[in-house]
Amino acid sequence: MLRLATSQLQPGMVIARNIFSATGNLLLSENAILNEHLISRLGILGIDSVFVCHPHLEITPEEIVNEETRVEIIKMASQAFGDIRQNRTFNLTGICEAMKKIIEDAIGSRHVLIQMTDIRARADYTFGHSINVCLLSIMIGIKMNLNPQQLLELAMGAILHDLGMLLVPYEILQKTDSLSPTDWNRIQTHTKKGFEIIRRVGPIPLVSAHVAFQHHENFDGTGYCRGLLGEDIHIYARIVAVADLYDAITSDRPYRKAFLPHEAYDIMLASRGTKLDPAIVDRFLENVVIYPVGTTVLLDTGEIGVVVEIHPQLQVRPVVRIIIDQFGNPWPGPEKLVDFTKDLIRFIVKVLKPEEIFSLRAKACKGKSPLKGKGVPIDEKCYD
Repeated sequence: MLRLATSQLQPGMVIARNIFSATGNLLLSENAILNEHLISRLGILGIDSVFVCHPHLEITPEEIVNEETRVEIIKMASQAFGDIRQNRTFNLTGICEAMKKIIEDAIGSRHVLIQMTDIRARADYTFGHSINVCLLSIMIGIKMNLNPQQLLELAMGAILHDLGMLLVPYEILQKTDSLSPTDWNRIQTHTKKGFEIIRRVGPIPLVSAHVAFQHHENFDGTGYCRGLLGEDIHIYARIVAVADLYDAITSDRPYRKAFLPHEAYDIMLASRGTKLDPAIVDRFLENVVIYPVGTTVLLDTGEIGVVVEIHPQLQVRPVVRIIIDQFGNPWPGPEKLVDFTKDLIRFIVKVLKPEEIFSLRAKACKGKSPLKGKGVPIDEKCYD
C-alpha cells in the first residue's frame, strides 16, 4: 500500500486501509474504489492523506495493536475529550480499562518494530496525536522494562498529555503562518491547564497528571513551564516527550507535510541531549523503523525497489525487492532481493516520495499486462 495526499487521489484508486472518524465510525472501508464524490468528501472531512493500493507495494506493516483495540480507545477517548471541550462532567474509568488492554496487546508485540500508519482528519489532530503518543510511549516503556503498573501510569499520562490543548482556540492550532507572541503564550498554557484538569479527576494517579505538566520541559533546561533540567523531569514525561516529538514530525500539519521516517530519525538524533533525554532517544531509535516495510527506495545501481523486510537492530540495512531496473523498466523476473546486511557495498540513495512512487504506475501500465484491480482505474488507463 501507498500513502497519498488527498489532493493526488484519482477516480479508480482503491483504498488499502479502513478510514475511521474521530468517534470511531467507519468512513471508508478497505478495498473501496474511489470516485469523484468520495475524493471530494475526504477533502471536506479534512483528511489530508489515505492509503491506496499500489501494484508494487502489496505489503501491510505489522501494527503494535490491532484495529479493534484502536477503535475501542478511539471511541472512549473521543467521548471524554468531547465532554472536556464542552466543560461537561467526564469519566476516565473506561479509558483506564482500555489502556490495560492496549498494554496487554503491546507486551505481546514487544518485538515488533515501531511504525505508525494511522490516518486522521485535520480537526482531530490533538485527539489522534494523543492516541499515537500513548502507543509509542507504551512501547518505549516496555523496552525500558517498566512494570505493568508503571506502564498504566505512563499510558494514562500519555493519552491525556495534551488535554489542555482542548482549551486553546482552534484557529490558533490551525494557523499556517508564524504564531504571534500572544498565540505562543496561549499554547504554552496548555501544560498547566491539562495538569489542573487531570489532577481533579479520579482514578488518575497524580504522577500521570505530571506528564501533562512536564512533557514540554527540555532535557537541557530550556523548556516550559518551569525550566526543569535533566532527571528533575519525571521519567514518564521524558518518555512522552520523545513520543510526542516523533508523532508530531511524522504527521501532516496545516503548515507542512509529514516528514518521512528516515527524516524523522535524523531530527530525533539532533534533539538528543537538548530537547530529549539521550538514553530514551537511543532506546527509541533502536526500535523505530527507519525504512518501513513498503517504503520505495532508489539504490546506488539506479534500480528501484521496495522494502520487504527489516533486520531488528540493523534497520538501516533492510531487504529490498527490485521492482524497476536501472533503465526504468518494470523488473521482468524472477524475483530479485537485495539484502543490505549481506551486500555491504550496496546502499540506498534516497527514499522516493509518494508523488514519485505513483509515477511508477505509468511505467507498469505500459508493460505487457494491465494492473486492473491493483489500484489502477477500472478502465485500465494509466496515470501520468
